[in-house]
Amino acid sequence: MAMLVMAPDGERTRGWLQDRLWGSRPAVQAQASLRRELANLRLAVNGAKASPLLYADYQRAWIDLTRLAVDALNGSGPGEFLEGMDLPGEDGFEDWLREQRQALDGNNRPAAAAPPATSAAELPGGAAAPLPVQPSIAVLPIADLSPAGDLGFVADGVAEDVSGALACCSTLFVVAAGSANGPPLAGNRLALSRQLGVRYLVEGSVRADGGMVRVSLRLVDGPANRQLLAQSFEGPLTNMFALQDHIAATIAPLIDSRVEIAERQRALATPLEPTDRYQLFWRANALFRQWQREPVLEAADLVAQLLVLEPVNAWAAALAAFCHAMIAASGWSDDPAPHATASHRALAQRNYDLALRHGSDDPFVLGYAAGVQLCLGGDMAAADRLISRALELQPAAASTLFWGGWVDVANGQAARGLERFELALRLNPRSAARPYNLTGMALCLLGMAKTEDALLLLNEAAQHIPTYPPTLAALCLAQALSGDGAAAAATAARLAELGGVEGALAMIRDPRAHALIKGLLPKAA
Repeated sequence: MAMLVMAPDGERTRGWLQDRLWGSRPAVQAQASLRRELANLRLAVNGAKASPLLYADYQRAWIDLTRLAVDALNGSGPGEFLEGMDLPGEDGFEDWLREQRQALDGNNRPAAAAPPATSAAELPGGAAAPLPVQPSIAVLPIADLSPAGDLGFVADGVAEDVSGALACCSTLFVVAAGSANGPPLAGNRLALSRQLGVRYLVEGSVRADGGMVRVSLRLVDGPANRQLLAQSFEGPLTNMFALQDHIAATIAPLIDSRVEIAERQRALATPLEPTDRYQLFWRANALFRQWQREPVLEAADLVAQLLVLEPVNAWAAALAAFCHAMIAASGWSDDPAPHATASHRALAQRNYDLALRHGSDDPFVLGYAAGVQLCLGGDMAAADRLISRALELQPAAASTLFWGGWVDVANGQAARGLERFELALRLNPRSAARPYNLTGMALCLLGMAKTEDALLLLNEAAQHIPTYPPTLAALCLAQALSGDGAAAAATAARLAELGGVEGALAMIRDPRAHALIKGLLPKAA
């Protein structure tokens, strides 16, 4: 609390707090400790109040200084600043404490200021509070259902590992919520969501039978009291570390995808609030995936509104860049003038630069930036560098592997592209991007002359995304190569009707494929 209120704006980054409070520990352990203590502190400070005082997202923690009177800042605190406070072995904390005491003794008190403006979204239960554009999720203490109640260490280990794995998903804002051996969290799911300031909850239990342990986990929409995902795992009690690693690696991408799908569905079903940054982002996210002219134009307009409200939002800029790249590549501009496409290309480039300026270390931003290069037929060497950077930050991220596979398609690296697409699906078999992944795999297979295998994947993909131009272009190509000219011509006609020929060919770089697909268009007509 003191470290936050003594900051000029009431805000500290998570890295700053970790270095000073747990600098002597390994980074992963320090991150986990900070997650746990921030969750406990938020419960203690915020309680069930409608408007919390203390907030945290995946990068920082901050406190509402406008609602506090801080004795040290006002010169009215008795005794020495944080008298008696000591953290043995933590030199970073000692240095900070010494600096603060010296500043206060010299009446050089840090000035209090209001916290920076952040996006406001509606919290469960009706309280308005700043939230990031990431969906918010808390990992609740795992219940120990063993008869002897002696599996608390397993429950805590699972919760800690799952929290860590979810925190590695740049698409989620994660809150840990204490220990199975700590004070119990009271209330129903709605009350817990309100206390923790999140929408989604991960809950579960552990039990043992002989030498085996069973872990059950559930993803729940707290305010709706609706279960979205359930998964169980079993393994020997003698090898818990391996089981915990397997649970975390398996459940995190499944939760990530299920939450993303739920947020898109909810954004489309909820009346739009023009000043709600969170809703603007997720509605745009849902609309552009329809890959049709009107929804994509609306998505571009929504993220433009979001960027007016929050000009340095890297996620919004990345999505805006991709939407404008789609519009330019597909010829979907509202303006029929010849310069309209160039205008959208310029908007795509401007937002691309903005996204990378403010999100160069965010895998989500890097993936969409690579997608912009793909859509515009741009610099594929630059796209490959973006993917390499994203994989350095998050080596086993299904979404980054997905984008990397598409970059490989464009660069003619079919074998590596197929490996990336297959690994992405192994990591997350229920991915929301599965049909797009199948399309990429099929293009790699076509590049390896495995036409029949590609056709099987494309028939499945086309059932789920019948308006996605690269899927239709690849299906047209596979049908032609397999000798089914009539089906290929019909698919070419559908592609032309959607106006997606050039956009699709921008993502398929093989000139022989271009010639074959364009040769089918007169037959389709």
